[in-house]
Amino acid sequence: MSISWVMNLLRNMIFAGHVDEKSADVRKQILISSLFSLVSIFFLLIFGINSLLSGRTLLGTVDLSFAAINGFIYLYLRWSGNHRISSLVIVLVMMLLSFYLLCTGGPKNTGPLWLYIMPGLVFYILGLYRGAIMLGALFCLCAGILYIPGHPLLMTTYDPEFVDRFIGSLFSVGVVAWAYEFTREDGRRELLNLSRRLDELSRRDELTGLANRRDMLERIQREIDRNARNNLPFSILMADIDHFKKINDTYGHECGDNMLRLVARTLTANVQKRDLVSRWGGEEMLILLPETDLAKAHGIAKRLQTVVGTTLLAHGDAQVGVTLSLGVAEFSPSLSIGELVNLADAYMYRAKKAGRDTVCSSLCNHELN
Repeated sequence: MSISWVMNLLRNMIFAGHVDEKSADVRKQILISSLFSLVSIFFLLIFGINSLLSGRTLLGTVDLSFAAINGFIYLYLRWSGNHRISSLVIVLVMMLLSFYLLCTGGPKNTGPLWLYIMPGLVFYILGLYRGAIMLGALFCLCAGILYIPGHPLLMTTYDPEFVDRFIGSLFSVGVVAWAYEFTREDGRRELLNLSRRLDELSRRDELTGLANRRDMLERIQREIDRNARNNLPFSILMADIDHFKKINDTYGHECGDNMLRLVARTLTANVQKRDLVSRWGGEEMLILLPETDLAKAHGIAKRLQTVVGTTLLAHGDAQVGVTLSLGVAEFSPSLSIGELVNLADAYMYRAKKAGRDTVCSSLCNHELN
């Protein structure tokens, strides 16, 4: 029996057979549920057998019954992987056991000590707000039973000083557990927001604020998947700013950057919200038009060509204008993403060769407009 075999066995046990679960959050929930069930089974079996041997038949039976319930929870978790139901049942079972031990006292009135495990367990499984409600209700119930004289549910007698210290310490543990869960959730939210922000930045072109190539490729792939499911058409436009190098050489790179931003804003303002404008590279921009066939896409390209051609950039005393050459391609299932982009790019270069400031697609029939 090798050490690696033993380690794999232990991992399989504490993860309830779901070692390969990919979600980190789900793995944590399964780990907590499984580990707590196994630990509870171990100690409840020991305490239950000890109580039976000591003549405390009722307490021993209760301990063994709760051990069996935790065993069923563990088996259900292994079988289904449903950590949500398993975790909730664990909380309810442990609350019932703790409540029973509080009311009966347990061996030598040590039963209330089980309640100290509840704050951490409740907050971790139920979360910050639902956990606070559940724990607050449990705390009020315990305080009511211990402080109301002659409470019918209390079947033992506790020293008043013990009651005061127990309630105070339980409340303190609850506050500390709440504070820990609050900071954990707050840190998790900050990390999540930072992750989303970084992901957003990784999909944006820094200069123009447009989607970058990575984001565009993912969006095109989603449209291809949608086309396979619903047979919805989509098209792309490859747009290139004519004589852009001349603008940089004549007016400087700052003017060129401002022109790129202006063209980006103009294109974005003149397409629908469902459409996506991206900076493909240099002065090239790729535009995705979902639910748009070739004829409509060609018309949209002509409109964008006209709008950009009438847009001027103020640079010092000069009014700088540009034109666009656009290539249009509609997706067909026989095309890959690369082939689709290359097709639009080829039509854009045909527009360049035709004298620029024009639109080209398969509708041109060799007569470029």
